[in-house]
Amino acid sequence: MDETFWFVVVMRWLHVASAVVGVGTTLFMRFVIVPALARVPNGGEVLDQIRPGLKRVIHSALGLLILTGFYNYLAVAVPRIKQLKSTGLAAEQLALYHPIMGFKIILSLVLFVVAILLLMPLPSFHENRKTWLSVNSVLGLLILFLAAILRRLW
Repeated sequence: MDETFWFVVVMRWLHVASAVVGVGTTLFMRFVIVPALARVPNGGEVLDQIRPGLKRVIHSALGLLILTGFYNYLAVAVPRIKQLKSTGLAAEQLALYHPIMGFKIILSLVLFVVAILLLMPLPSFHENRKTWLSVNSVLGLLILFLAAILRRLW
């Protein structure tokens, strides 16, 4: 196994780990932190105190997802798809790959925008914090599901 093998493994691991951290943090916020803060009189102040730490975690996860996602798609997936097409194997599965990948990317972009907006001090946006965290929780889990389908297509 050469350096390329290990680089590809590390890039994939960083992508998966970033997704786990991002989705896990969103679920934790939605189902643990926000409900707990709603029960205390100074919940808004506490949330203001934890927001900088959340920003670091979520922005790091989003940045790594974008970088590793581009790498994994352009340097790993596209060459692998070309290789599989040239052999004539799994044509039906490969026909599904790009539409599912496109849908995954669109959902990811929506998730990124909502995540960034949730981390900004926007009072009108935060009035519906639970709803937006629920939206991102569902999006994150759906994106992970689509990733599992993509992985099985080859």
